[in-house]
Amino acid sequence: MKKIKVLDCFKDKNFYKIILENSPFYVDGKGGQLGDRGSIQGTKILEVPEENSVIVNHELPPGEYFYFIDEERRLDIAIQHTAQHLFSAIAYNDYELNTVGFRMADNYSTVDLDSKELSLHIIEELENKVNDFISKGSHVLINVIPRDEANNLSTLRKKISDKVQDDVRIIEIEGIDTSACGGFHVENIKDLRVFKILKYEKIKGSYTRFYFLAGNRAIEDYSNKTNITNSLIDKFSCKSFEILSMADKLLEEKKKLETELRLLSQDCGTMVLEKLLEYPIQWGDKKILFYSGDNKVVNYISQNVNTNNYIFIGTWENGGLVTSKTISCGDFAKYLNVLDGNIKGGGNSERANLKGNIDKTFILCALENFLKL
Repeated sequence: MKKIKVLDCFKDKNFYKIILENSPFYVDGKGGQLGDRGSIQGTKILEVPEENSVIVNHELPPGEYFYFIDEERRLDIAIQHTAQHLFSAIAYNDYELNTVGFRMADNYSTVDLDSKELSLHIIEELENKVNDFISKGSHVLINVIPRDEANNLSTLRKKISDKVQDDVRIIEIEGIDTSACGGFHVENIKDLRVFKILKYEKIKGSYTRFYFLAGNRAIEDYSNKTNITNSLIDKFSCKSFEILSMADKLLEEKKKLETELRLLSQDCGTMVLEKLLEYPIQWGDKKILFYSGDNKVVNYISQNVNTNNYIFIGTWENGGLVTSKTISCGDFAKYLNVLDGNIKGGGNSERANLKGNIDKTFILCALENFLKL
């Protein structure tokens, strides 16, 4: 194991920021790529925010320490990044589509192409062409050359930024692409194994964003979705091609049941409200209606009770509401929280929503005391 020198360490929110001498860790977000992870003397690296600094989970005083870089993570990043180069190259070479954005996350990566009119046929072609190129294999070459020489490369897919004045790191996928890039890449395109577009969507009015996976990420996704498919086949007792129709059928049944439940809740709410109005709780000039039961019934009552004349309190499991124009419901909710910190909630003068287990005796006693304030 190699050693690294810690120059300084200080508290940064809930973690610690370490300043390093000649840090070997790749910075998060540089070139759209994920940064390195690993450890310093067993202290876990959580983030690499900038050159020569890392965020860790424990304090580490200045000194020399052994460090570890997660090489498996680096390989995965190299696979995803090289897959982006290949996808962008085929999009540019075969369809004259420019890459205008790239972002890598722990679960997927995205590429933005400068078109909003891509047909499903073209998208399927793109994916197939990427996988066909992977299967044939091609060397991925890395060279560092002077800035002027790099800009004169006839095979360069994208012009090098004028901000770059030093030597340029060139990534070449033999036979298809040449690009300037400082990120991780595989040695041969076959290392990508497989490329998969997860989904695509229109963004910013004129671009299409592609979500993709490559390598083990894609293989694991295939495996997970196969397991999900098999599970649905067992649950529905159907063939794989019948799953969507079975799901549509269940959704239709769910909509019907929800409609029936809403109508039943309204009928129940009407009857409950009529009963409550027969025997309101009377305190001075205030009339209180209390009901505990289904939240749909409670909400129906709250929408139909005359709040000019009544204070309605409705509760259900782990929640409730208060509505009235005769008191400040929001202030009452705050008062309840003062009395019992486990009851949360808030609202305006005419209605307040509550969270927590609310006992009838407790809330009515609280209201009685509140009215005396």
